Amino acid sequence: MAGWAIRYSSILVGMALAAILLQSCAQQVAPTGGDKDEVPPNILASNPKNNSVAFLREEIMFEFDEYVSLKGANQELIVSPPLKYPVDFKLKNKKLYVSWKDTLRDNTTYLFQFGDGIVDVNEGNPLDSNLFVFSTGPFIDSFSLEGKVIDAFDLKPVKDVWVMLYSEDVDSLPYKELPRYFAKTNEKGEFHLQYLSQGEYKIFALESVNGGYLYDVQEEAIGFLSGMLPATSSDDTIDSNYVLRLFVQDDSTQYVKSFAQEGNKGLIFEFNRAVEKISVSDLDNSLDVSGWSEQWSEDLDSVAYWFAEPIEYDSLKLKIDVDGFEDTIFFRKPVAIRNMGKKGSGKSKSKSASGLSLNASVKGKQPHFKNWNLTSKTPLKSIDGIRDGLFIEGKDTGQIGDLIQMEYYSLVAKYNWKQGLRYTIVIPDSSIYNRFGETNNDSLVFSFTASQKEDFGQLLIKHQLPDNGHPFIWQLLNDQQKIIDEIIVQPNGEIAYPYLETGKYSIRILYDLNSNGIWDTGYYLGKRQPEAVKYYDQPIEIRSNWASELEWKLLK
Repeated sequence: MAGWAIRYSSILVGMALAAILLQSCAQQVAPTGGDKDEVPPNILASNPKNNSVAFLREEIMFEFDEYVSLKGANQELIVSPPLKYPVDFKLKNKKLYVSWKDTLRDNTTYLFQFGDGIVDVNEGNPLDSNLFVFSTGPFIDSFSLEGKVIDAFDLKPVKDVWVMLYSEDVDSLPYKELPRYFAKTNEKGEFHLQYLSQGEYKIFALESVNGGYLYDVQEEAIGFLSGMLPATSSDDTIDSNYVLRLFVQDDSTQYVKSFAQEGNKGLIFEFNRAVEKISVSDLDNSLDVSGWSEQWSEDLDSVAYWFAEPIEYDSLKLKIDVDGFEDTIFFRKPVAIRNMGKKGSGKSKSKSASGLSLNASVKGKQPHFKNWNLTSKTPLKSIDGIRDGLFIEGKDTGQIGDLIQMEYYSLVAKYNWKQGLRYTIVIPDSSIYNRFGETNNDSLVFSFTASQKEDFGQLLIKHQLPDNGHPFIWQLLNDQQKIIDEIIVQPNGEIAYPYLETGKYSIRILYDLNSNGIWDTGYYLGKRQPEAVKYYDQPIEIRSNWASELEWKLLK
């Protein structure tokens, strides 16, 4: 009996152990691995040591407290003064060797900034101390120069701009020589050029498009200050916090940027800059260009030439003279014409025959104090059938009659719209024709509601600007920075806006120093800075049916 009890107890223990094991297997959980490693790699030792002097070798060795990897190290590295050739990185266990081919300058302090190019293997944490300094001379230079780079037009800080220093005041240096020192702006547009030798420097900012340090691309944005600027030490009282305004130089060369055909009805030209004088002639003397009409863009940098009637041509060879620039442009037979008669070209032919394009000035709500417009892409010829169209005002229905008048590229309805009332304009098919015989093949229906006074607010601005003998360009902007109104103003006066949609606005003033009606960018070789731009320092909120008044005084 005792033996049986012992065996029975053994069985119970075994069953209990099995249950525990089964429960353990059923509740397996993946290990958490502990807290995320957020500790950056540290430099345990370097050869030479940081801030060493009389350094004449061509390699630096770093030993880290953990394994590291390179993450775009050459792109992140900034060496000042710059090296001509890229440096070489070699990893061996926990050591990194940085070497170069250049011969270092005598008695010069070198600054190596590694950015985020060196990271730990596990979590990619960048090096905690990415600044390394040494000198080829007997001491480390300790002077500095700092400031900020802003966009010359919107005045916002600009990130990742090279700010470069030259030891001589020679204008051609940014075009052909590497700078003596340079640094890159941060997200606030700030730069800090440090470890400089004592002296004065020419300063130049470059937003490079090709990764280089030379101003060799016309589209690159630049900034500069005239004269030589002193580097300062911490003991100096001279204010060295400079502001450079970044701009893209205006390409004064006039030329044809692009050209296109509008079927067999016209040609479109786009130019590099606003056009002052232009002439077009047919080199084959087969066309009379005097009957063509011009349709210019608002900025006068593109034009559409519409033929007097559709021209069936195999090719055109035109000579264009724009502001003294001459070019010969060749056009082949338009695609729409070449496709006619070919299989599958029915849609293109139909579109060409009924391609009258019309766009209404409003979709939804019509300002009760403005005209209603219907704009055509091509020149209009007649609207004889439009008088029989319907004009519905609220519940009253009548004919359009003489309400709508034709202008060269648009239809205009001048009417005293009743506030808050619903309107519908119905234009019969085949009642509007352009000069090419194209018409509206279907009836056109336009519905809108006239606005009310309560939909708008009023704004009165009294301004007092510096009286420096030149006018100002006044711009009212909405919250999307779109220009709502632009006028030329004199230094003193007031501007009234009786109808402004509710929302937030801002005001921008452009200093029109040469009185040409546009904002002019800078010119480096001419030592001309961009024309000044000022913003009213407070957002302007327009409320419904509310009159606001403000005063803006600018001292300079």
